[in-house]
Amino acid sequence: MKRKYLLLFFFGILFNYAQSQNCSCENQLEDVSALIKNSKSYKHQIRKHKKQAQLEQWKRLIQKEIAKDSLKDFFCAGYLQKYISFINDRHNQVYKIPENIGSEIPTNTFPIDTTQTDKQNIAGVYHAGYDKLMLLSQNDSLWYGVMLKSNSEDWTKGEIRLRIKRQPNKKFEIFEFYSNGLLFYQKDIEIKEGRISSTFWNKQNKYFFNENHEQNFNFKNLEHDFQYIGIKTLSRTTSLMKEAKDFYERTQPQLTQPNLIIDLRNNGGGSELQAKTLLKAIKKNKYIEHIYVLINFKTASAAELVALALKKDKRTLLAGEYSRGQLTYGYGNKSFSISTNCQLEVSFSTEIANSNLIKYEHTGIAPDIILDNSSNWIDQILAL
Repeated sequence: MKRKYLLLFFFGILFNYAQSQNCSCENQLEDVSALIKNSKSYKHQIRKHKKQAQLEQWKRLIQKEIAKDSLKDFFCAGYLQKYISFINDRHNQVYKIPENIGSEIPTNTFPIDTTQTDKQNIAGVYHAGYDKLMLLSQNDSLWYGVMLKSNSEDWTKGEIRLRIKRQPNKKFEIFEFYSNGLLFYQKDIEIKEGRISSTFWNKQNKYFFNENHEQNFNFKNLEHDFQYIGIKTLSRTTSLMKEAKDFYERTQPQLTQPNLIIDLRNNGGGSELQAKTLLKAIKKNKYIEHIYVLINFKTASAAELVALALKKDKRTLLAGEYSRGQLTYGYGNKSFSISTNCQLEVSFSTEIANSNLIKYEHTGIAPDIILDNSSNWIDQILAL
């Protein structure tokens, strides 16, 4: 009898292990559904307000979408991210690091017609730096972005880089493979004037919305009584805090013009404290009459908080496009992180940074002045 129970126990362990190794997208959704309960935002938005039933209903909708998708194994991480997006917290992340990009990217089986058009004017050739793809219409609500060329050996012609679907609210959701093979989901994006918002993809092959600062801190005098400060990062390392302090001490006496542009494009955040000296200096400055803060879809977290802090000054106008929308929650000293048996990397928020900012989460901060992708953004500000 004892031997019988030992055998049952042994086979039970084997059964449970086998279950844990079943890495179907449906099973991975169940895993993430259990893990998300560890995030601060789940406790704040779901458990506190008793929305467990609504989240479960949302999961069932995702399950149906997964079941209908013949490419679900390739797009699984996107569906998992879509599931956790029910909770309004950009800091919650679920992703899979590909071992080999080529083997984990779906391949297009439809003819590639680079002259294809549709009534929404969405189909067509799009660019993102050296990469080029054709957005092919599958029906009135679904498009695939198929690679045409890339300077990376990881990407070849015919691989599917984007999956775009129209949502009930008439906006779009997107599954996008980044150049490193990571798949990410975004909801409520817009496609207009030849650009897929919150991405680099655009038909004109222009990137006036983008700014890669060469230095961490940049200052220059511009024409028409304008001055410019560009901040690459708000990282709070000891060396960067000292570099910021030295920069603002040197720059503050030079701020004597009536117009100041503060460029926060591509600033992924860090800590507001790094900008404390700048905020104090601007508040006391009597020369400055107008402040223009540039934000884009990569302005995130602490950089968004700095933009809002500057916005409190009546002289300030935010200009550009919607920011990332990642400022309500944070990781505190450490995120809740785990690697699953199915090679999923999970990272969830552990603190509430400011619950009053929930309206900006995912949506982003709206600019007062919308700048387009037709010309240099600084030139557009100078021409106001």
